[in-house]
Amino acid sequence: MKAPCEALILEDDPEQMAAVVQAMRDVHLEPLPTNSPDRALNKLRYYQPVLAVLDLDMSMAPTSQHDVADVLQALYERCGGCFVIVYSVRADEIEERKRIERIHPMAMFVSKLDGQAALIERIRRMMGVHFGDLLVRRGVTFHEPSGETFGHRVAVSLVLGAALGQEIVLDDTEAKAARRMRTWLRQVGSPVEIVDLGHRSYTLEVPQQAGSPALSGEA
Repeated sequence: MKAPCEALILEDDPEQMAAVVQAMRDVHLEPLPTNSPDRALNKLRYYQPVLAVLDLDMSMAPTSQHDVADVLQALYERCGGCFVIVYSVRADEIEERKRIERIHPMAMFVSKLDGQAALIERIRRMMGVHFGDLLVRRGVTFHEPSGETFGHRVAVSLVLGAALGQEIVLDDTEAKAARRMRTWLRQVGSPVEIVDLGHRSYTLEVPQQAGSPALSGEA
């Protein structure tokens, strides 16, 4: 059985942490809870999460040599298949958003002023997206017509990226998983294609002529 996809959480408030951890478990992601930037960076040495939720305020965190900006930079540079949500009381501040986007241009924002329900709903919607005849559900990728699943986290990242209009950057090992997913798509008869955009970037497309489940011919 495939290991579950992981979700990094950087939150120094124990009550907030508990709510986010439960939200991840509810969508069948394995939480990686951390309460300081140093500990978050240490997790990223061993794991490749598909989702990260980061607070900006570390006033309750243990002493750390690094800050949240370092975590954002590591996620951007080393975790191309990870989608980042900044969950902070400062998420609505324009200058703060610009600062974050200079570090991680793809970061998304949820304000803590909107309450935990707003974050939980964002997580739930992200981990239930559709693209073509594919669906992310229970932490894996389903081909809806056949009911077949592809359990690798790269597939979840690709479907989520396609639904959000974002390209996914994959390392060599992850690119091998993408090639296995391409074979799987052909086997189940999906019209969805994995497109290599160059520079290690990938996306999913459904050709305009694909009006039926028949596979279009991707090289």
